[in-house]
Amino acid sequence: MIDLFPTRAKALDLRPYQLAAVEAVRAHIRAGKRNIILCAPTGSGKTVIGSHLLDECSRKMRRAAFVVDRITLTDQTSTTLDGYGVAHGVIQGNHPRYRPWERIQVASAQTLARRKWPDTDLIIVDEAHTVMQTVKDRIEARDTVCIGLTATPFTRGLGKLYDALVNVTTTNALIAEGFLSPFRIWAPSEPDMTGVKVVAGEWEEAETSKRALAIVGDCVQEYIKRGEGRKFLVSCVDVAHGEELARQFNDAGIRVEVYSYKTSDSDRARMVEEFRRPDSRIRGLISPVALTKGFDVPDVSCLIMARPLRSSLAEFIQFFGRGLRIAPAKKDCIVLDHSGNTIRFAAEWTEFFETGALELDDGKPKPKKTKDEAEEPRMVRCPSCAAVHRPLPRCPICGHEHPRKVRVAHEAGELRELIANGDSRRMAAEIWPQVCTYARRHREEPNAEKMALALYRQMTGKWPPYGSYSKTRSEPLTAAVEGQIRRCQIAYDRAKRAAKRAMDKAAMGEVAA
Repeated sequence: MIDLFPTRAKALDLRPYQLAAVEAVRAHIRAGKRNIILCAPTGSGKTVIGSHLLDECSRKMRRAAFVVDRITLTDQTSTTLDGYGVAHGVIQGNHPRYRPWERIQVASAQTLARRKWPDTDLIIVDEAHTVMQTVKDRIEARDTVCIGLTATPFTRGLGKLYDALVNVTTTNALIAEGFLSPFRIWAPSEPDMTGVKVVAGEWEEAETSKRALAIVGDCVQEYIKRGEGRKFLVSCVDVAHGEELARQFNDAGIRVEVYSYKTSDSDRARMVEEFRRPDSRIRGLISPVALTKGFDVPDVSCLIMARPLRSSLAEFIQFFGRGLRIAPAKKDCIVLDHSGNTIRFAAEWTEFFETGALELDDGKPKPKKTKDEAEEPRMVRCPSCAAVHRPLPRCPICGHEHPRKVRVAHEAGELRELIANGDSRRMAAEIWPQVCTYARRHREEPNAEKMALALYRQMTGKWPPYGSYSKTRSEPLTAAVEGQIRRCQIAYDRAKRAAKRAMDKAAMGEVAA
């Protein structure tokens, strides 16, 4: 007798938020939606959700296809489905797993572009933000249910292809629940990108590489200083930039290898297999962009960003995610940003980590920015207190006066840790109790609570956990937090005096009139 439902190697028990996402998909289907995007952050288990949906489909005697965006990911996906006991075939020339009778089929978009699509009741598209023409045509037909899986649903016009958006969970929620690693960002030197030509929305590669080569030595020295010997990944501009980084890391006694299009398939496989070993001789892999998809080494606990990005938020978040998976003995992930990306995209990535995707791009032209808006950076870092904030004449935290024109530029001197690091759990655990201590010392209740809330909001840009004041114990103030509080108060007093002067001036004008 044939066992239609063999025992799984791994259980397909879903976490509460995964079950909620599946129910949200069902609700959209009942409402008549055909194409649905599941926004699933790195580490949220999007493959588990996909395997669950495929398994349900098979059990109902329905057919489904799981589509990957690269042929090299076909075997990886097949192995994952095997791990969960999901019977399937692979559509690929001379593939040993060719089983056309199976209800579940795995295929790459490249293969399907040359073949007839299988008859299916469900299509799951992995890395759905990478819109390939053959997949686009199939989705637009809207003749079957299509579910797109992605961590970065920012692609232009994605809202024209998909009818609904489901946020599986958020990065910050996963960190708070212990499913992702906390992280700390350090912002060392970065290249001056002023005047670099823009091609297709990004800085021209050759000039970017030239600018980035100027701070290669800084990357090595900061890793030695901050990296604690951790396993690490480096994003570089191009192969020449990566090879120079590798040369200097290896000269410093730190074994690294370059993973690029010049690397043969066999060397890539060997390199990654060795890197995955807990006791790997390779401490770091350097790559232009090749490590942003289908790469999973959980014990990577240091990311070095050496490739400046102008507008590719998706690429930034994809690379960030490579360091957020949890692993035994891994306490956090250190990000050494030599690119300026964490500051350049600060408003976008901190919001996305907190809320997930709010909507899909509808493909309509966006209002053109004025010259001043185009030249003005979206976020800046205060050289005095290291706070990240929107472009203002003065830092809202410490009151430091910025030059009239602030651009992304090389910054020499001591490395400063960024305050706006997006880790709400760490912020609440370390800063909030100290803020409560200070407020209780200087105010009577209920004004103490109001003061604590205002200070925390001013320091972090976030509100503390709701209703946590009365439950939070007082803790001794560190010099860093106490100094930050004082700078906040100075900034507040300055703003208050400025407002009073403005009001007095206005009142005098009214009297004169």
